[in-house]
Amino acid sequence: MKTLARIPKPLIVLLAAFLLLWALLSKESYPTWDAAFYYSYARSIAFDGDLKIDNDLRLSYPTATADFVNKGYDRVKTETGRVESPFAIGSSLIWLPGLVFLRGTVAVGQLANILAGQMSGYEWYFAPTISTFSALLGLLAFWFGYLVAFPETTKSSALASVLTLLIATPLIYYQFLEPLYSHATSAFANGLVVYLWWRSYRQNPSYMQALLIGGAIGLASLVRSQNVIYVVLPLVTTIWWWLDLPASDRRLEWKRVFVSVALLGLSVLVVLSLQFSHWRLLYSSLITVPQGDGFMDWSAQFWIQVLFSPFRGLLSWMPVTFLAVLGLLLMAKKRSRLVFPLLILLLATLYVNSSSQDWFGGGGYGPRRFSGELVIFILGYSGLIQAIPRKVRKPIVAILGVGLLFHQWILLRFGLEERIGGRVMSMSPEFRWSEVSYEEFLKSIASHFSDIIASPRDFFVQPHSPIAEVLDGRWPGSQLFALLTAATMLLLIWLLFTFIRSRYHGSKPSYYLGAIIIVAIFLMANIWILNWV
Repeated sequence: MKTLARIPKPLIVLLAAFLLLWALLSKESYPTWDAAFYYSYARSIAFDGDLKIDNDLRLSYPTATADFVNKGYDRVKTETGRVESPFAIGSSLIWLPGLVFLRGTVAVGQLANILAGQMSGYEWYFAPTISTFSALLGLLAFWFGYLVAFPETTKSSALASVLTLLIATPLIYYQFLEPLYSHATSAFANGLVVYLWWRSYRQNPSYMQALLIGGAIGLASLVRSQNVIYVVLPLVTTIWWWLDLPASDRRLEWKRVFVSVALLGLSVLVVLSLQFSHWRLLYSSLITVPQGDGFMDWSAQFWIQVLFSPFRGLLSWMPVTFLAVLGLLLMAKKRSRLVFPLLILLLATLYVNSSSQDWFGGGGYGPRRFSGELVIFILGYSGLIQAIPRKVRKPIVAILGVGLLFHQWILLRFGLEERIGGRVMSMSPEFRWSEVSYEEFLKSIASHFSDIIASPRDFFVQPHSPIAEVLDGRWPGSQLFALLTAATMLLLIWLLFTFIRSRYHGSKPSYYLGAIIIVAIFLMANIWILNWV
């Protein structure tokens, strides 16, 4: 009971909301399309000890969709003879400890004659569990958002913001329906960066803080390459701190600033070097755009579509972003050091996403490439809530929350199926799309409000979700196994982290030793990728 009493109440509320969404939406998730590539790297390392994913893709075919299987991606090779894969490796590396833990646990079960047969990594106790593990990492991103938002606003505003964003972004799709894509892990990794930066933004970070923030940015960039722009946050903060010094102090402190920035950059590069080595393995180049030279057009010609198009534009599919940015602007006067770097980062994100020929995210759901900015949106929306007059705050927050819930839920249940807002007409290399008018878009949304009254179960309950299984007279054993096992893995990681932190926190020699060990691990990993796989 004492342990439970120490759990923050907002965390309990967030866990309860997550479990409700999990029960309504989650299903046994197996890798297909992009997810098959993301998962294949973790599976290949854990089971085969290499990065040759052709056999991994073939192993995914029995549970993948037929249109993916028919593409025969296991036979598409690069100039180095490796299977073509334009996807970053970070998500696989984050899932890898969990997959190794699972493999060891299953091996023990086989020795005890509890489980039989040869393990492939695609059985019901592997892929669905890693899917749930990924969803829980997404949940951690929301907790990072709360930790950043409540000291800057209030606990109630921060919690209301978290609960609203939990159901108001495309992350709801990529947590519960396609968790083996990279978006949940990207939200987690970016959230970690923002949290670590927030803890030190008021002053020039120490050298150890610069190394830690840089390492987190490197990890986020391994998950999705565009996340390297998060380096904007510590750079802006460090330069701002230096410019605020008196002229005499600037001359004394420039060396400290230089070393801090150098350590930050070095830390980013050490971690990101794994992606460089992997690109070299596939494409004979350390730095490349795997999708091809025509994939990015740095004139950012699609920024209007990214913001306003009914076909997955932010206003139509993720309107909470505009409310969050308004909240950041309202906070800017009193918290300029916090807000301006975040606004610069959002502008950089808009620029990058607007520069992609595939600005609409291919065949995916909504403006998914902005889901990684979750923690920033949580902070901004919390600021907006705090700015609402106290007398009318609760009803306005409730009305906004309900409206955003039904808007996102309708898109979640019917958007892709009915091509609400438009459709993909061509993928690589043309990347053509079609869109409808805003009038048609709004009519499509409004037409489904009657479904809530006509059949609330069909509207709220995803087929094959735990609640759907129970209502149909079946016990969702595999989903519960995946949830409990994934939660156990996360708990073990947390306990290990807590033990190390309590044992060595504040010890400079341990920091240096840890940095040396990490660099050595990444160096050996790069040698392994380049020479032994």
